[in-house]
Amino acid sequence: MRKNKVKLFSIISLLVCILIFWIKPITVKASSINNYHQEQVELQAKSAIAIDLDSGQVLYAKNADKKLPVASMSKLITIYLTLDAINNKKLSWNQKVKPTKQIVKISNNPEYSGVPLKLNHAYTIRQLYEATLIQSANGPAMLLGQAISGSQQAFVKKMRNQLVSWNIGGGATQLLTDSGLPNYTLGEERFKNKSKDAENTLSASDMAIIISHLLKKYPQVLNTTKVAKSSFVDGKTITPMQNWNWMLKGLSQYDPNYPVDGLKTGTTDAAGACFASTMKKNGRRLVTVVMGAQHASGEDPSRFIQTKKLLKYIFDNYSSKKIKQGFSFASVRRVKVINGKEKSAPVYVKESTVVWLPKEQQLSDLKVKFSKNEIHAPQISGKTVGRFYLINKPVLNSNKDIAIKATVHQDIKQANLLVRIWNRLFNHKQNSLKKANSSVATAQKGKNFRPYQDPKDLAKAGSWNKKSESKKHPNLTKVKHLWIRVSLKGN
Repeated sequence: MRKNKVKLFSIISLLVCILIFWIKPITVKASSINNYHQEQVELQAKSAIAIDLDSGQVLYAKNADKKLPVASMSKLITIYLTLDAINNKKLSWNQKVKPTKQIVKISNNPEYSGVPLKLNHAYTIRQLYEATLIQSANGPAMLLGQAISGSQQAFVKKMRNQLVSWNIGGGATQLLTDSGLPNYTLGEERFKNKSKDAENTLSASDMAIIISHLLKKYPQVLNTTKVAKSSFVDGKTITPMQNWNWMLKGLSQYDPNYPVDGLKTGTTDAAGACFASTMKKNGRRLVTVVMGAQHASGEDPSRFIQTKKLLKYIFDNYSSKKIKQGFSFASVRRVKVINGKEKSAPVYVKESTVVWLPKEQQLSDLKVKFSKNEIHAPQISGKTVGRFYLINKPVLNSNKDIAIKATVHQDIKQANLLVRIWNRLFNHKQNSLKKANSSVATAQKGKNFRPYQDPKDLAKAGSWNKKSESKKHPNLTKVKHLWIRVSLKGN
C-alpha cells in the first residue's frame, strides 16, 4: 500500500514538474495608417498625417507611408541631434565654430533660404540653432552638423543611425544632407553613389515619429519655433529673420482658432510646399504634417491653408474623452481564468487615459479586444494582467491599435493542485484537436483536394454528368460501394 502511495505521489510530482503553463496571445492587428479616414477631407497635398503627441493616436492619414522629398523639415533631425549633443555635454550653447568655404557658399546663395555666414567668422551654437529653426537657414544647419561630427557626410550618417533607432527606414527612405537641400550642395562631400539632385526622402508618418521624439525629449524647442521674428547678428551685420511658419501670431496666416506654436516648413522644387505644425487643443498636443502642397511662388500659402483644413476637420469631428481608471468595457467585461478558483474574472482599466473619439461615439460604444485568450491564476489585485486594444484606433509606429493596461480589482487565487493538473491535461487534449482540425483545413485549401481517394473500380462504371443525361445510364451494380462525386462548380 505504501509503495502504491509513493508511486502515485511520484507520478503526480513528475506531472507537476513537466507541466508548462502559457498564455496564448490574441493576434491584434492595427488599423491601416496609410490612408486612415482619407475620404473625410479633400486635402490638396500629396500626403498628410495628424496625431495626438502623447498617445500617438492617428486621427487622419493620406498616403502617410509614401516616401517623398521632405526638404527643410529634415532640419528637425539636425536640431534633435544638436540638443542631444548639448545634453550630453559634447557641445555648449556659447561654443563658437567657424564655417567651411562650402558652407559659406551655400549660406550666401540667394536661391536658398538662410542667413549669410562669413569665412573665418565664428558663430555660437545658439546663433546657429535659432537661425536653423526661425529662418530655416541652410548654412547654420550645415555648420551644426559640422560641429557635431566633423564633416557633412559623418553627420548625415549619424542622422541615418538615429532614424534606424526610431524604426524608420526601408523602401525609398533616404538622407543625404543635414539641411534638406539636394545632394550637390555638399560640394566635394556629396554622396557619390547618388545623383547630384537627389534629396532627402521620408514619409509623413516618418516625420511624425521624428517630431514625437523631438517634442517629448526636448519640449523646450517650442520656445524657439514659436518666435515669429528675430535677428541674426554677425558683428556689425544684422540680418532680419522672419519665420517661414506663417501661422504664427503676427504673421499672414495666423488664425486664433489654430494657435500653432511650431514647427517647421520645407520647400524645394521636388518636394513642393511642406509643413509640420503643432498646437494644443483641450490640453492635448496635436501634430500635423502636410507634404507636397502647391507652391506656385514664394507667397503661396497653400500648405497653411491645407493644414487649417486638416485641423478644422479634427476639431469638427473629434472630441477628446477620458477613460477613467476602473472603467469596464462593455465588450470585454470578464476574461477566462486558467487554474483559478473562479472560471472567469472581471477586468478594468488600470490607468486613466485620453482618446480622441468621433463626437457621436460614446465610451460605451467602443469596440475592444483583450490581449489574451485567458489569464492564469494567481493574479494580484492592481497588477497589469493584459491590455485592452481599441479597434480602429491606430497608433503611430506600432503594429497594434491603442493599448490600455488592464487589471483586476480582487486577488485571483489558484485552484488546488489536482484541478490544475486536470485542467492542463484537458487543455492539452483540446489544443491537439484544434491542431488536427487546423491541419485538415489547411490541406483542404490545397489544389484538387479530395477528402477520400476515388475507388479503383470507379472507372468500370463509366461516368455520367449533366451533359450526358440523354446517354445510357452507367451500370452502377458493377461498383461494390456506391461512390458519387458532386461538383457545385457553376451552380
